[in-house]
Amino acid sequence: MAAKTRSVSQHHRRLADRIAQDTDDVLCTIQLVRANAELTDRLFDSLVDLLVEQLFCDLRLALSEGALSQEAYAVELATLAAQCRQAGLLPLPSAGPGR
Repeated sequence: MAAKTRSVSQHHRRLADRIAQDTDDVLCTIQLVRANAELTDRLFDSLVDLLVEQLFCDLRLALSEGALSQEAYAVELATLAAQCRQAGLLPLPSAGPGR
């Protein structure tokens, strides 16, 4: 079981590293295209998406590394999702099929 936990943790660490690299790339690109308002707006949207993704990834990484219990993770995840929905960063939960 420890090997599986380590593998999951490594996966989340690689994902966090990829998100950080993508964030750096977007930040650098924004500087290069700041004269193009349309492109800059799209890049800022991408930046916000990356930052939100990083928040969720960090939370999952804390769970996989044992820094959070399952219960604490569930509470933190629900809180973060609610805050993101309230800010318009996540879609509202669907009422289910056919609704």
